[in-house]
Amino acid sequence: MKMKDIKFILLLICILTLASCGHKTKQYTPKPKGYFRIDLPEPSYVNLDTILPFSMDISAIAEAHITPKDSGKIWLDLYYPQFSAELKMTYFPVHNNMRDRMIQEQEMVHFHYIKADDVEYSIISDPQSHMMGQIYDIAGADVATPFQFWVSDSTQHFLRGSLYFNFPPNNDSIQPIIDFLRNDLLQMVNTLEWKN
Repeated sequence: MKMKDIKFILLLICILTLASCGHKTKQYTPKPKGYFRIDLPEPSYVNLDTILPFSMDISAIAEAHITPKDSGKIWLDLYYPQFSAELKMTYFPVHNNMRDRMIQEQEMVHFHYIKADDVEYSIISDPQSHMMGQIYDIAGADVATPFQFWVSDSTQHFLRGSLYFNFPPNNDSIQPIIDFLRNDLLQMVNTLEWKN
C-alpha cells in the first residue's frame, strides 16, 4: 500500500469518527400520562321485584345479592363483575325517625370531605310517586365512594346506597365507569316503586 492510500484511509476514518461524535442525540421526552381504554356495554335493564319492599330496574350486567337483617333492615348489593364495582344499598323501615336518617346521611358524606375535591348535591323530589332524596357526587381522584344517595317516601321506607370499587381508587382513570354506573343509579331511582 502506498503512503498516499494510507493517508486517505486515515483521513476517511478521522472524518467518520468526527462525524459520529458531532451527531446530536435525540432528547428523551416522557409521554404524557394516559389511561387504558374502557369499553362500556350498551345499557340494558331488568326489573328487580323480589322480597324487597320496593321494585326497580337494575342493570342487566349486575348481580343482585339480598340479605335480610333484623328489625326490617335489608342489605342489597349490586355487584358489577366487569368493573369490579359494588353498589351497596341498605333499606330501613321508617319509624318516626326520618330526621335522624337524614342527619346520618349527611354525616356519611361529610366523612369523605377529607379526600374530596368537591361534593355536588342533586335533590330528588317527586310527590306523585312519594319519592324524595338526594344524590351526592363526590369528586376527587382518591375518593372511596364517588357517589352516594338516599331516597325515601318519608313515612315508611328509606333506601341508601354507596358505590365502591374493589381496588384502590384512582377516579380520574375510571371516570367513564363512574358515569356509566351513575346512569344506572338514575334508572333505579326513576323506576323505584314502594310496596305498601
